[in-house]
Amino acid sequence: MANVLTVVAKLSAKPGKGDELAAILRQQVAAVLKAEPDCVVYRLHRSKKNPDLFVFYEQYRSDAAFDLHRKAPHISIGRRPTSRPFASAATRSSQARRRSSSTSR
Repeated sequence: MANVLTVVAKLSAKPGKGDELAAILRQQVAAVLKAEPDCVVYRLHRSKKNPDLFVFYEQYRSDAAFDLHRKAPHISIGRRPTSRPFASAATRSSQARRRSSSTSR
């Protein structure tokens, strides 16, 4: 596999809602790793300076795998208006060459 789709997604919790969002995102990580074999990397990071700021680093085997991820029911949990503890989300993606043959999740 020579190419992967790399995604960096940044989420900001509503002020003071970082712990609530962190709990939702940890559940999301577990669900993605279990249900999406074509997601080869899915890492959640939380800012030490701002506990309401989160970043995902993700890699997918293909555009189709990322499309499936975006439409997956376990991803829509935090998108429900009544349960949204986040204020904003931004995603950046790019095609990138795989640098090693190892797979990290």
